[in-house]
Amino acid sequence: MTFDHITVLKDELVSNLNLKSGSLVIDCTAGGGGHTARIAQSVQPGGRVIAVDRDLKAIDHLKTRFSNNISSGEMVLVQKPFSELASIVQDMEIHGKVDGICADIGVSSPQIDDPERGFSFMKDGPLDMRMDRTCGISAYQVVNEYSEAQLTQLFRSLGEEPKAKFAAQGILKERAKKPIETTRQLAEIIENNLFYKTKSKKHPATRVFQALRMHVNGELEELETLCKTAFEALRPGGRLGIISFHSLEDKIVKSFFKSMANGNSIPPEIQRAPIPEEEIERLKDRKAKLIKPFPIVPGKEEIEFNVRARSAKLRVLEKI
Repeated sequence: MTFDHITVLKDELVSNLNLKSGSLVIDCTAGGGGHTARIAQSVQPGGRVIAVDRDLKAIDHLKTRFSNNISSGEMVLVQKPFSELASIVQDMEIHGKVDGICADIGVSSPQIDDPERGFSFMKDGPLDMRMDRTCGISAYQVVNEYSEAQLTQLFRSLGEEPKAKFAAQGILKERAKKPIETTRQLAEIIENNLFYKTKSKKHPATRVFQALRMHVNGELEELETLCKTAFEALRPGGRLGIISFHSLEDKIVKSFFKSMANGNSIPPEIQRAPIPEEEIERLKDRKAKLIKPFPIVPGKEEIEFNVRARSAKLRVLEKI
């Protein structure tokens, strides 16, 4: 299977990173290479892109797609989770020297569409869900080994599933008969144990699968680590752009960005107005500024072309 992926908010991300010739940029989720390609074009001549991804299939795809950039030294590939960004920049001796860092959080289309990865209930496949299948706990282990209380908490906190307990009880009942091994098995169990008065357009297993994926890959913990390490890796004036697709992810990004900007940004409509002296003193403590006080979202045309883009939110921060 190829690693073709429709890139979300491509122009918006690259333009808001404010790149120019000679810039040093890290794409923390290179994946199919959509953002990476646009970034690579924006920083030449003289620039360099460090493309990071934890997925070996993505790295293999990137090696082929960017073979010329790699051989010329314009691009470096790194197979690691983006939570290890601190060690990457230390090893390359570029800590505090990076012009732009970006990340597109979540699962890419090739990962979702490949039944062997076990991310989706739309096609039957083994319960796995690991982005890096060489390490970590799989969804199979979680589903077949966690207690009812653990599963309930997991589905409630990461999946925001109101009937998490019924999903967990259904899983324990079925796995007592035989192990739950495939995505279709799990989806049918959830469907048979969750009942709502009003039928939703979403499959009943959507939130449970989301929770399992986020837990197996430690996605929220990874994101929190990325925010801190990426900001520290930037040079003054460098920018960090993060695209999220889930409210829990966006909450982390929004909270971190606001904390770096000292809790407030000056609204565009009053930037030219006189600022009180006490406000000037407070702003001296800021470590960053928000490029926009609100998230950048896809336009109507992009959503019509790619329905998976509908929940995307881009936030950008500049280090002072």
